[in-house]
Order: sequence, then C-alpha cells, then structure tokens
Amino acid sequence: MALIEISQLIPGVRQLMFNRPDKLNALSTPLMAEFDTALDAVAKDETVRVLVLRGAGGKAFVAGADIAEYQGDKRAAFIAYQMNSRRVFDKLEALGKPVICAIDGFALGGGFEIALCCDIILVTPNAQLGLPEGRLGLCPGGGGTQRLTRAVGKYAALDLMLAGWRMSGERAHQLGIAAEVSEDLDAALMQRARACLKIAPLAQAEMKRLALQGPDAPAETAKSYEQEVLFRLYSTADGQEGIDAFLEKRAPEFKGA
Repeated sequence: MALIEISQLIPGVRQLMFNRPDKLNALSTPLMAEFDTALDAVAKDETVRVLVLRGAGGKAFVAGADIAEYQGDKRAAFIAYQMNSRRVFDKLEALGKPVICAIDGFALGGGFEIALCCDIILVTPNAQLGLPEGRLGLCPGGGGTQRLTRAVGKYAALDLMLAGWRMSGERAHQLGIAAEVSEDLDAALMQRARACLKIAPLAQAEMKRLALQGPDAPAETAKSYEQEVLFRLYSTADGQEGIDAFLEKRAPEFKGA
C-alpha cells in the first residue's frame, strides 16, 4: 500500500494523500521517503499548477510522528529522522507552486509543522491543531517553533506550545492560520484551487518567495526586492499577456514564461 496516495483532482491540481489511516497518518521514515519523492515529482512536472495535501481516513490530517520509532534511545536514528524531516519540510515550503492544506481532525506535531509549510490552510470545525511535543519531554524539530511564532506572534505561539494545547479550527481561523473553516472541505479546497489556476505561475512563485524571504530582511530592502521582482515580471510574456487580456476584456492565457 502506498503511504502517499497521488491523484489528479482536475487538470493542473495534484493531490497527495497521507495514507496511514490506521495510525492516524502518523509520519514514519518510509512515509517521509515517499513524500520526499512525490514533492520532487510535483516540482518537476510543469503540468502541476497547484498541490493539495490531505489525510486519509477522515480522522486526521497527520496526527504527528510515529512515536514507536523513537523508543529505545536510538539517538543516531532519531537525529537522522529529524534532520531529514526538516529538509523535506523546507522543500515543501520552498515549492514554487501554491500548496493548499486541507485539515479534518488531528494535525499535531509534525502534522501541524507540515501545515505551517503550506500556503493556504483550510480546516473543518472539528480540526485540532497543535505542537504537543513538550508532553513527551521534547520540542518540535521540523521548524514548528519558528514558523508558528512568525505566523501568530510570540505570545499566541507560546500559549499553545507551553501548555500543549490543541487549538480548534475556529481558533486557527481567528489567529489567521486557517484561511477558512468549512463543513464542506472538498468544496472549499476546490474553490481555492480553481482560483489559484487563474494566476500566472511565475507571479505565484515570486510572491511566495517574497512572502517567505521578506520578513527576515529590513523593510526597505524587502520593498526594493519586491520592486525588482515586479520589474522582472513585467518583462515576461505572461506579464504582457496579463495586461493585454485585461485591456481586451478576455481571460489571459498564461504560459509560465
């Protein structure tokens, strides 16, 4: 059985499903290997414009790491797993295409860290998100402390982590983590995916990079970089096509060039 189930929802939209429902889709070394390979394939496939991440079974997106792999003070294996997970999560975050994460049920530990690497997070009312590693005497290791703090600020992040809370889908929406809380997750994600397909792919990739890199630079430097990106996009075929299509009152035909 594939631990990452791959499907096409509509042309241009690829879905990767974490597929260990009996373990609430817990992350394992074999699953991470399949996820890594799948991300490489999506990155190289020019027909894929939008990536959707979901969890199988209806009870969890990803409930965290498979704790059984940790038992027994296997320090070298533990470090190797954590370093590899960080590398794969960074790869997901840097993917030059929109990534939509659809969460129903648990997204805890590494599962929440994966969600925080995505661009758009959609949740159901019964979603539960958190970084409960402190309850194991550990801390997040895939970037969770840093991405969450950058997303919601120090105090909201520490409130969640230091008490080991699980936040609801509604609370995630209040904090600006989730873009939408919906009973109909399929409809919500397809609405977002179709909207993303209408945006020029080069512009999407550049806006992602600006959003990721800009906050770590001085404001004036980040604004200058933003304008440099705009000037480059203006000179692309897609940039000119977008302007022409607007003035001609027609839908643009972006080619990614």
